[in-house]
Amino acid sequence: MPMEKRIEIRKFKNGLWSFVKPRPDTEVVSLQVWFRVGSAYEKDNERGLAHFLEHMVFNGNDKYKYGEAEALIESYGGILNAGTSKEYTYYYINIARPYWKIALDVLFHLTMRATLEEKMIEKEKPIVLEELYRDMDNPHVIHWWEFEKTVYKVSPFRFPIIGFEKTIKNFNRALLLNFYQKFYNPANACVVVVGNIEPKEVFQFIEETFGKEKPPKHFIKEEIPDEPPQLKIRKKTIKDSKVGKDKAYTLIGWRIPKIGTLDDYDFTVLLQILSEGRSSIFYKELREKGIVHSISAYDLARSKDNLLTIHADLSQDKLEIYNKKLFEIFENLYEEINEEMVEKAKTKLINSEIFQKEEVENEASFYGYAHTVAGKINYALYYIENIKKVQPIHIKNVLEKYILKKPYSEVLLLPEN
Repeated sequence: MPMEKRIEIRKFKNGLWSFVKPRPDTEVVSLQVWFRVGSAYEKDNERGLAHFLEHMVFNGNDKYKYGEAEALIESYGGILNAGTSKEYTYYYINIARPYWKIALDVLFHLTMRATLEEKMIEKEKPIVLEELYRDMDNPHVIHWWEFEKTVYKVSPFRFPIIGFEKTIKNFNRALLLNFYQKFYNPANACVVVVGNIEPKEVFQFIEETFGKEKPPKHFIKEEIPDEPPQLKIRKKTIKDSKVGKDKAYTLIGWRIPKIGTLDDYDFTVLLQILSEGRSSIFYKELREKGIVHSISAYDLARSKDNLLTIHADLSQDKLEIYNKKLFEIFENLYEEINEEMVEKAKTKLINSEIFQKEEVENEASFYGYAHTVAGKINYALYYIENIKKVQPIHIKNVLEKYILKKPYSEVLLLPEN
């Protein structure tokens, strides 16, 4: 039985899920609390609220005043942090084994008992606004925002996570409290613990803390609105005075299946072949031949309306040859894909996955992401087995179904002159 299946799973009466993985090979414990909420769940007057709330959670609760939780965890040599995305918000502590209960208690009060005082909201606004202004002054951030607005016309994926100046300035306690009570509840959360711990002790502690929280009455998990199919190619060019002379940056993306589907595993292997390392096709055909300065490709791993994106940094005089060569690479790969190429890619992916999971934080994050975004813990438990099943014919099928001669979106970033 694969090592991943030794995880212990429990669902509590209030709807909370918990995943506990004992790791006797380490003295570090990663404790994480994940919520199924991010910027894609916000209403128009709430744009940026999920990110702002992440900041506010650190501004005091019923047990720890502002700064006390961070100071406590740091005093034990631990790390406390958080992150907000389009689809999730999570909080985590990495700490030495003897202090895991202290860490989990901190996470409980941070996430479930935040006070959200009006004076702290006003204190936080200039901080978040400064973060927004820095983003607005960064041409590469603007490039990404324009790309998502080009791809998505209906889905809230088109809005930036940080929100807008107008919405941030109008945030108040009533708005935050409503959002907090709606989404930061046990039926919308999971607790993940990975490290050298005893699962029974962890579950008992969770039962006495998170397990006693009550979800809102008639709680129904919200769904992100669907993006209609893209029927035509979409192209846009933007210019910025901060981009260097003769430089060009291009973002191109195709709609692909959501995370956790069999086709998405095929894309994971495809991206390994195309863009990972010096032996990849993109590196050999585009980087080594001087067509691009750098190139990267990603599967955004979203729960719906997912994207495969390719970002290249190049000289303006190479744009035409780059676009021609990029599409030729897909066409040639469709004809030339073979078992040896696929097996090499699968081996690299599996070894990389095993290596990354040596870090307890990475393993815990994989479980949290699987449950919160993929919607099923089996995505993490059977990830390697599903990668092993990918064959050349599967790569050909997804290329034909989603990429070759299919609509895409492209946004080009150029200098203002």
